[in-house]
Amino acid sequence: MAPEELNHELIHTLQQWEMEFLLFYLWYGVEYVVRLVQYRFDATKAYYNISFEREAYANERNLDYLRKRRVFSWWRYLREDTVGKGGCDNVPAEGTKDE
Repeated sequence: MAPEELNHELIHTLQQWEMEFLLFYLWYGVEYVVRLVQYRFDATKAYYNISFEREAYANERNLDYLRKRRVFSWWRYLREDTVGKGGCDNVPAEGTKDE
């Protein structure tokens, strides 16, 4: 696993601890459904715009992020304007595979 991938997953681990695991998965599921409606059932955009994913993707290359991260940092990624003006900056380019 690449360091960036590991960092991405560790960010999710901290998010899960903050929300005591069960609440994390409940919130994740509800937010995914909300994003599905928001992005007119575009599953890719919905996934990449979940606040937990926004935080993880935005910071996965910053290997010092976990040391400096504040508790509940994902909260600021709930707002749509944190990822461009209504767009989704995290969606892979057409024809590329996100792994």
